[in-house]
Amino acid sequence: MIGLADCNNFFVSCERSVNRELEGKPVVVLSNNDGCVVARSNESKRMGVRMGQPAFELRDAIQSGRLIALSGNHLLYREISLRVHDIFRSFVPATIDYSVDEAFLDVKGIPVAHLAAIGEGIYVACWKREHIPVTIGFAPSKTLAKVATELAKKRGHRVSVIRDEAEALSIIDKLPISDLWGIGRRLTRRLYQMGIYTMGDFARRPQAWVRKTLGINGERSWLELHCQPCIELAHVDRELQDSISESRTFPEDVDDYDYIRARVVIYASDCAKKLRAMHGECRSVGVFLRTNPFHPERACCRPEGVVQLSRYVSDTTSITSAALQILDSIFVEDVPFKRAGVWISDIIPSAAHTPSLFDLDDPKHEALDKFMRAVDKINGDVGHGSLSLASQIVKVHRGHNDGYSSSFQAPKRGKN
Repeated sequence: MIGLADCNNFFVSCERSVNRELEGKPVVVLSNNDGCVVARSNESKRMGVRMGQPAFELRDAIQSGRLIALSGNHLLYREISLRVHDIFRSFVPATIDYSVDEAFLDVKGIPVAHLAAIGEGIYVACWKREHIPVTIGFAPSKTLAKVATELAKKRGHRVSVIRDEAEALSIIDKLPISDLWGIGRRLTRRLYQMGIYTMGDFARRPQAWVRKTLGINGERSWLELHCQPCIELAHVDRELQDSISESRTFPEDVDDYDYIRARVVIYASDCAKKLRAMHGECRSVGVFLRTNPFHPERACCRPEGVVQLSRYVSDTTSITSAALQILDSIFVEDVPFKRAGVWISDIIPSAAHTPSLFDLDDPKHEALDKFMRAVDKINGDVGHGSLSLASQIVKVHRGHNDGYSSSFQAPKRGKN
């Protein structure tokens, strides 16, 4: 058996966890540039708000107070996500973090009779500690675990368990093929033309026909519906990535160097934190700036740059210094930019890094490593951003912000 823990309406639930006055009210969370809806409360769903709906279509409802619209605060969501995933891991032998609000639960060896109690314990812990509602489904395969989770949501249950193939077939007979994990709109239309309207219709087709018609991926979905797990997700939770990036769209076009500088520092700091969390070190840092592509009257400007460091590093100061060096070389005066980002690459495991003879006995490097571990521990225990670089402090540009709380002027250009 395998489980799936799915946080309900996650971004909205995160906002409610820090503002309980939002409970029971129709709430939506908007994308980074407040362009469209990326999360909805159940109340807003009942109002007919669609996922991805443009914000301007909801202007009347928002201005009249019938709908509450919030700008996304992705740092908050990430922090809560990390804590919720820690709760998942405390109840089962292992997990695969599938997304910011979902995790597969490895319950191998645990009797099926105990799974409902484990799911209930996860729900209670997430609600009490983080005020995040979670739905948990257990089944013999990942696809059926997703089916069990969605079934529990529709029925208003906290936990659902699909025990065997007979029970699975009785459930999927009533579920549309469009809801099957891995089936997109184009393939759904194709299956409709073949007379396949439900997951049960699909599961009853011969395996050889499925493989011939839909290929290996279609066959895997078919096998999963027959309680034969064959979808591997180890790559989702692998310890070391090839690269790490952080970028944001600004609330409006910005030509203020100090504002962009502070944002680049924040993005570089986040990359460094992720790098240390996966026990890696990098040697390549890049920065990019982008103008607004929806202003055809302005010339497109897309400067970017990369630097190769002299050694592999994971500390925030080295990575942010490199990012600022690039920013100074690519920034164009009097050009309003809409987006900025930082990426790091050429990543290796920290344990695989052999220092040079000059670094080997340098106490500064060992002290810096200890310092960064202490900063990460404090930020992990107290909350993200409890300790940060002074260069992250910046005035809010024209009364807006992009999910980061800040209130002071950043250092002037050219100063460290």
